[in-house]
Amino acid sequence: MAMKNFPKCLWPWVLAAVSGLLLALCFPDWNLSGLVWVWMLPLLPAIWRGSRKRYGFGIAYTAGLVFWAVNLKWVWTVSGLGAMVLAAFLALYFGLWGLIAVTLGNPWRKRAVNRDDVQGSAIQQKIAAKQAGKKTGLLGGVLDDSFRSLKFALINAAAWVAIEWLRGWLFTGFGWNGLGVTFHNTPVLAQAADLVGVTGLAFTPVFMSAVIIQTCRRLGAEAQTGKLRPRLDFSVAALLLAVQFCYGVWRVKDVNGWETDRVRVLLVQENIPQDVKWEPRASADIRQGYADSTAAALAKLEQENVESVQQNVNGDEVELQTPDLVVWPESALPLPLLFAEGVDGYFIYGETRHVLEKEVLPLGNFTLLLGMNEFEAEFDGEFARFKEGGGQYNSLATVRPDGLLEQSIQTYRKKHLVLFGEYIPFDEQLPFLRDIFKFSSGASFAGGFTAGTSTEPLTVPVSGADMQVIPTVCFEDTVGRLTRKFVRREPQVIVNVTNDGWFKESEQALQHLANSKFRAIELRRPMIRSANTGVSAIITATGSLKDPVTGERQVIEDENGRPFVRASHYGHAYAPKHGPVSLYAMAGDWFSYLMIGLTSVAFIRARLRSS
Repeated sequence: MAMKNFPKCLWPWVLAAVSGLLLALCFPDWNLSGLVWVWMLPLLPAIWRGSRKRYGFGIAYTAGLVFWAVNLKWVWTVSGLGAMVLAAFLALYFGLWGLIAVTLGNPWRKRAVNRDDVQGSAIQQKIAAKQAGKKTGLLGGVLDDSFRSLKFALINAAAWVAIEWLRGWLFTGFGWNGLGVTFHNTPVLAQAADLVGVTGLAFTPVFMSAVIIQTCRRLGAEAQTGKLRPRLDFSVAALLLAVQFCYGVWRVKDVNGWETDRVRVLLVQENIPQDVKWEPRASADIRQGYADSTAAALAKLEQENVESVQQNVNGDEVELQTPDLVVWPESALPLPLLFAEGVDGYFIYGETRHVLEKEVLPLGNFTLLLGMNEFEAEFDGEFARFKEGGGQYNSLATVRPDGLLEQSIQTYRKKHLVLFGEYIPFDEQLPFLRDIFKFSSGASFAGGFTAGTSTEPLTVPVSGADMQVIPTVCFEDTVGRLTRKFVRREPQVIVNVTNDGWFKESEQALQHLANSKFRAIELRRPMIRSANTGVSAIITATGSLKDPVTGERQVIEDENGRPFVRASHYGHAYAPKHGPVSLYAMAGDWFSYLMIGLTSVAFIRARLRSS
């Protein structure tokens, strides 16, 4: 009885909310990825039943608001206001798509017709229909219906990809959890990212959903007349999915068969709470913690090496576990590196020098990669001091085992800074923005970082030869258009140092991992991730967390599979020896640009018709 009394005008809004919730369930912490083929089925009929732009925008905005409110609930660990504002803002992109879906992409929309032209146009339509029936018959009707269905499916899918690309670019971009990221647990369907990027993967689910809705409506109408006809449009959509699946099967087998250079890696994760990490009194303990954990992990490997040799009674060759790279996370050491104009190398003082030079580097013949801050300094010939107004960088540093410490360090300075996290635009001209930051986060803004400029890979020694590192810091491993600029036709690994401790033990860490997997797939380079708190792991060039040789899962986690633990992991990354370059690495977001072009053409044609 209650359902009968429910106002019909509210049903589209309810369906929109359900769609948003279903989409949110596709991502961690739920990981119901199969819902990507279902979530839009309530949304499209709700949008297509209308015709006004405002209506389409509102319905899609509702779906987007529910999705982002659930999907980004981890932002509440930092700022409730920030979570609400961010969800409200990101839902605008859903609304923009809904505006297109209700007009250009609406196969059920009835166009307004001038009453004076009705009789003439009706007569012309009848004549045209009779002529078309004589010429084409049943086959012509099937083709016309199918082509019309495919046209509207193409418009909706192209518009979604175009707007998702816009979201990842506008205002420095927020490409987090695009529709393609739902394939993070279905690696076969994820492999096409090396062609079209993760944004391009959104095309297939939207295209299929639009075709299914149109097919179901036509089947319902035909069932009433008793004249069922073949569905060519559904066959095309199914073929598209089959091609994506077959490409994925072939690509996984192909990539796993490449000749590779093996990189032996030791990941060290201290799992330091964020409220402790920047506490001045904890600085010494943090530095010593990394040194002690690294020493303990290397001692354990050495003990295992001894046991392996002792157990080798047949005299077979025994491989010793010795890392080429030891990787610490973002901002692992609290004190910064200092650099000055005209001075070669870095200034390293106090405990930082002691930890690196006396406690860590003597432990073995490895290169240390770690996150550190770099501050510009003034050098008076004897001491270096902070430079007022100088550059400050969030960096990834490599410390080679040979030469003087000052000259053995190479750094990459983070290019893609986090808006309202690492910098506030126009904060000097608009100081109230700092007050908003403090009100929403509960902490004062400590000063902005400067964006780096280099897109040159770093180099590290591996097995007697230099190997290239594609560096990423923090959320840069979610930005494909940036990481692709570092790709060279050389053996390479991606290294990401991050700190997800801001968001405590929330699903944010697993969502970050899901997004970062696609950089390995897009570029066909393995990724080494080191997190302070988050997910430290080694990802293969196919996006897998398992060693393709041993089958071992290469993730720091406890016995319950949770990543929030103080531990280390020794594993292997396999860098393609001949450095093959994927289509995405070469051409970037070409597919998204094509979808932008198709959407623009559809808009222009509609405007010309209406005029």
